[in-house]
Amino acid sequence: MALKLVDYKTSVHNDWCPGCGDFGILNAIQMALFEMQIPRHKSIIFSGIGCSGKTPHFINTYGIHTLHGRVLPFAQGAKLANPDLEIIAVGGDGDGLGIGAGHFVGAGRRNVDMPYIIFNNAVYGLTKGQASPTLKLGMKTKSLTQPNSNNSVNPISLALVAGFTFISRSYSYDVRHLRDVLKKAISHKGLAFIDVLQPCPTYNDINTREWFQGQDNIDS
Repeated sequence: MALKLVDYKTSVHNDWCPGCGDFGILNAIQMALFEMQIPRHKSIIFSGIGCSGKTPHFINTYGIHTLHGRVLPFAQGAKLANPDLEIIAVGGDGDGLGIGAGHFVGAGRRNVDMPYIIFNNAVYGLTKGQASPTLKLGMKTKSLTQPNSNNSVNPISLALVAGFTFISRSYSYDVRHLRDVLKKAISHKGLAFIDVLQPCPTYNDINTREWFQGQDNIDS
């Protein structure tokens, strides 16, 4: 019997802030799994720490909430142990490009067959909005007392030099585009990376949809 979209959803209460881009990413993941009819018992969502870390709670597959910055080693280990599993790793920009930056680079060298999605809102939303590695130099969100004094990390460039073999960027509320990109990433044989730009309505009042549309889009 074919699975329905609702079969990939759980009844767990979702406490993300209203307007959070995480909702769009969650919907895109559920839609991709449904349209590809990926069996729930062969699917595992791995997450790191942060607002995005709750994602496995809301998807009706197996899910593992791992340690801060360590989602890629956990997810890669599962895929190597059982290549028949469909593994999707998710995490925030602070989780993946801050404490997890070394694992991000190391994962590119190994090219394990799985997609990795970064929820990129340029702040640490769960811990009151500190600047993440992707916040641009000189930007001052409402949670910062002073403008950001550091240059930003470019996730697309870093993934390219690290060796990821599928690299793409999408926007959290262009859900259909993100769904289509995710389906391509899941079908890709190798390590896929999707940098998903998103708003944080609570702590980042700069990065609106208009700002994101001004960024360079790279799909490969």
